Amino acid sequence: MTKLHILGNSGFIGGYLFKRFTADKQYDAAGYSSKQCDLLSPKSLQTSLADIAETDVILMAASITRLKENSFDSMQKNILMAENVAGFIKNHPIGQLIFFSTVDVYGLLPPGVLISEKLLPDPNDYYATSKITSEYLLKKSCFNNNIPIAVLRLTGIYGPGDDGKSTIHKLIQSAMRGEVTIYGDGSNKRDFVYVEDLYKIIKLLIASRKNVILNIATGKSFSIAQIVELIKTICPNSFTVEYKTKQQPLLRIEDMVYDISLLNKTFPEFRFTSLREGLLTYFNEYKKTKNGGQQ
Repeated sequence: MTKLHILGNSGFIGGYLFKRFTADKQYDAAGYSSKQCDLLSPKSLQTSLADIAETDVILMAASITRLKENSFDSMQKNILMAENVAGFIKNHPIGQLIFFSTVDVYGLLPPGVLISEKLLPDPNDYYATSKITSEYLLKKSCFNNNIPIAVLRLTGIYGPGDDGKSTIHKLIQSAMRGEVTIYGDGSNKRDFVYVEDLYKIIKLLIASRKNVILNIATGKSFSIAQIVELIKTICPNSFTVEYKTKQQPLLRIEDMVYDISLLNKTFPEFRFTSLREGLLTYFNEYKKTKNGGQQ
């Protein structure tokens, strides 16, 4: 049985993964929120993971996200967390480290560029800068201590529990309320990954103990307008669509389209959940929580 330590299990992704791995009898999963294991404190790391074994896996999902704060201070804290984990594994050998980064490390790319792992990172904000710096710190420590590391650069992850944290949630919530607002003309493309697929990829990574940097994307991008049209075929309620002029400056590239050949080569048998299937599942979960009075 694999012992898995999930750092950051109070957030959407970390919480979902903790729940799934806890239910999976192949794993002995332990979860740590910032209260249980403060990654800003080396002493807290030492205390919380005092009994860690050489075969154990650490999954680092903890960070100050862009949605919470995107500042110089949050950048410094994210880097310090990575620095502390890097220092910890130097003195406590483990079987594998899995680190959640972001595709935003590539920065504002020219129109028409396929996003792949071959591109040089060029972050354009504090959050993305903290992630690429953290990647470097953790990769260096793992290399020096012969520890396999998998860096997962995440695109849009959605699924149960992502309340207010994903574009998909906001679109579905608006549709259920009867009116969807699209900023701009809705032509900008995004690639959304159902959170259950991330869980399955992590299982494959743990089984293989690969050293790899992977963009976690389906390779099938949809415009916001296309996603809204798809939601119309699924949503039990009718809704209107209103287009408004964008107010904020461009922080991300207009079209996020991915070349996932490396992911396909790494795990050739893996298949992503289609957007339609993911949306159907999401709607069913959304209706359950609504009927249960939890949302």
